[in-house]
Amino acid sequence: MLRVQLLGRLEVEAAGRTVAAPASRRAWSLLAWLALHPGEHARSAVAARFWPDVLEVSARASLRSAIWALRRALGRAGEEALVAGRELVALRCETDVARFERHLAAGRLADAAALCRGPLLADLDDDWVLEARDEHAVRLGAVLAALTDGAAAPAEAVDWARRRVAVCPLDEAAVRELMCRLEATGDVAGALTVYRRLGERLRTSLDLGVSPETRALCDRLRAARSEPSEEEWAAAGRAPGRPATAASTAAPRARG
Repeated sequence: MLRVQLLGRLEVEAAGRTVAAPASRRAWSLLAWLALHPGEHARSAVAARFWPDVLEVSARASLRSAIWALRRALGRAGEEALVAGRELVALRCETDVARFERHLAAGRLADAAALCRGPLLADLDDDWVLEARDEHAVRLGAVLAALTDGAAAPAEAVDWARRRVAVCPLDEAAVRELMCRLEATGDVAGALTVYRRLGERLRTSLDLGVSPETRALCDRLRAARSEPSEEEWAAAGRAPGRPATAASTAAPRARG
């Protein structure tokens, strides 16, 4: 049985040996797509997906070349795993994504999360990969949110919430959840650090600031520690969390 790891870096195992990626990166991407989308697919549709800017006859020729490269890379295991008829193509394999789905269907959320060792197809950057990666991140985020809610202890809830933020770093709802879970353990300083990192990510990635809801949570936590709000920091001419300089804290000298 051909085994394909899609969560994290793409890895393929055939008959107990690791399959080296073929020289054709498009062929490797084709294998990943077929593994992620089990079942038979029309050759014309697959060719159009991977070579959309050429004539169909050229796209189908490129598909034949990619299939040939995969057969050569897979060796004897590819004879059964890679089905390529005149009009249909399919890959028969076992994937970690399929196991992820089975765990979810059975309600084994922790087992599903344990399979996710990294972003989907972390070493590929095709457009279809980026879209599929985002979709999987959303699904995994929902799993981690459920695990956070069902955690038996506050510290465990923090671990799940922290992992959710790692998966969805720009999701403010996930960040607020982590902040609240940290507050529940008494780690208000940690919650404020999470807030500051979110602000940095939003500015760097999207040129945006945090939402009013997230800012209000931050101000509430600061109030509990008797720290100034963001507006008060701004009025003082300092960024939140930046230590005061010696000049700003020194008492004014008396004029002679």
